[in-house]
Amino acid sequence: MSLPKPELDDLTFEQLISEARGLIPRYAPEWTDHNISDPGITLAELLAWLTETSLYRLNLVTERHVRKYLQLLGISPQPIKPASVELSFESESDVELKKGQLLWTELEGERICFELDHPVKITTSRLVRVVTDEVAGVFDRTDSNNEPELFFAPFGEATMDGASLYLGFESPSDVVNLFIELYEDDLIPPGRHGNEPYYDFENATLVWEVYKEKDQQEEGHWCEIESESIYDETGGFKYSGRITLENIEKWKEKTLPFFDDDGYNLYWLRCRLKKSSFEYPPRIRTIRLNTVRATQGRTIKDAETFNGTGLPEQIYKLSHSPVLKGTVELYIEDEKWMERPDLYGSGPQDRHFCIDHKEGKIIFGDGLMGAVPPDGVDIVVKHYRTGGGTTGNLPAGLQWSVEGYPSVRATNYSPAEGGRDEESVEEARLGFLKDLRTPYRTVTSEDFEYIARNTPGLRIARTKAYVKEKTVYLVVVPYTPLEEFKRPPEPSDGMLNAICRHIDSHRLVGTCFEVIKPDYIKVYVSMKIKAKTGTDEDILRERIIRRLNTYLHPVRGGSDGGGWPPGEPVYRSEIYRVVEGIEGVRCVMDVRIRGEKGAYTDQSGNLILPGENSVVYPGSHSILFLKDQERCRKDG
Repeated sequence: MSLPKPELDDLTFEQLISEARGLIPRYAPEWTDHNISDPGITLAELLAWLTETSLYRLNLVTERHVRKYLQLLGISPQPIKPASVELSFESESDVELKKGQLLWTELEGERICFELDHPVKITTSRLVRVVTDEVAGVFDRTDSNNEPELFFAPFGEATMDGASLYLGFESPSDVVNLFIELYEDDLIPPGRHGNEPYYDFENATLVWEVYKEKDQQEEGHWCEIESESIYDETGGFKYSGRITLENIEKWKEKTLPFFDDDGYNLYWLRCRLKKSSFEYPPRIRTIRLNTVRATQGRTIKDAETFNGTGLPEQIYKLSHSPVLKGTVELYIEDEKWMERPDLYGSGPQDRHFCIDHKEGKIIFGDGLMGAVPPDGVDIVVKHYRTGGGTTGNLPAGLQWSVEGYPSVRATNYSPAEGGRDEESVEEARLGFLKDLRTPYRTVTSEDFEYIARNTPGLRIARTKAYVKEKTVYLVVVPYTPLEEFKRPPEPSDGMLNAICRHIDSHRLVGTCFEVIKPDYIKVYVSMKIKAKTGTDEDILRERIIRRLNTYLHPVRGGSDGGGWPPGEPVYRSEIYRVVEGIEGVRCVMDVRIRGEKGAYTDQSGNLILPGENSVVYPGSHSILFLKDQERCRKDG
């Protein structure tokens, strides 16, 4: 029996030449001689023969060949990936759970197992009050914190220095585990560039404090928690994550001076904004206690033993599959063997093995690529983890059980996400082709702008690169979800430093560059409007001002709605176009544009910005409505 021949395309010579003849009347109707003697038909037959030959050669390329070609390019299909979830625990007594603690839930009759990523101490204390001191006012945000559809700004929208977030607990505890879920529905995704990790940067200085007793005195005081006792995954409220505060001692009850109600006599934690340079105010959807991340999978701790045969390419199947990457611990004669993605780079004496993660198979070398386990030797797999895939992507609101702790309950208030099946060779190939189009070297201005805009972990709305005196200057406009603001969004020094580090790792040798803040220009527009009959002038004025503010918005403005391009003038004709498209406007006359900080108006009434790093933002606008007897006439 012959081996099956792969068929990438089943077109034969006859089918190819027949298709070519059928296309001749469409593209060359004057060509009427389709006989074999015609030189054009001879050329078509030649091309059909070449195409059939190419198809034959392509049919000899199997998936194994493609996998090897990708490997030579440094690309390997990604193995199965487990999902992760944030679990909130409740217990009637304090309980300490270790890393790797097994949990499970049931969905449609199937038990799905997860394990804790971190140790956690579950306490009985409850968070009963959330208060924000926004400097301009003090507000109780408890209802917003308990309602998943709402959110609140812990330091207010102005994020002024000295603003504070107060968390009130009904009982003291030496450890507080907080999970901060931020409201990010109106934000753009954080930047990504290949597989590079997020850049850590500081855009605010936060101080965590606890109200404690004074020695031999009744009155307490606010005491700062040492940084060594704080574990913060949020990066200072930049991302959703866990904040753990440890070694809290002598916690004392206190009534906040802002309220006279006895319900505010609690054990208080305070997060004080010491120095603010937020690009946009963080917003919190909810703060939950006793919450920790868990990853799908189960550790098989029972050792599995196989007997070596001494033959090349030995294969042994584990009891459970799929197997997660890098979790197999294998010993032969008390010597640990190492897992490798493949054995192509292994030598005859290298004690390596590879894993078929989907099938759960251990594969050894052939004596040339990878050592061969001797005959009769015990191959001991001490432990490994099984799980992963899309089965771990679970909906929110499930109830969980904890192995060995029947009184502990857990709930996932957000869905489990991130689980993925093993990547196919075709998916890896398409991913490689997409990656080829991604700039990784700063050669052109577009390269600088793309790489800066996609700095991992940063949310950047717009960038512009320009050259001046042999130096590349890069203007960065950070993203903000606010439609109106008193202060336009500026990148913090920490953000600029992160962008510099990212560009520096991708720049050409000898390239000088500088990342700078935008020079914001406040723009004022005045105009005369003739409204349509029956239109309410007050409503129309608000509509026009709102539309102008949107058009002049540094992040959402511009002709394309993607933010105002740095250095771009404000054209008078564009103001006419924007306002005339508003419902209720009959005509627009006498538009005048004015700007601050050196911006000037040219002969055509356009506002020219003073520099290439200048970016506009809206000021106050003047709208004057014409009387009914005045005719519509554009000025200029």
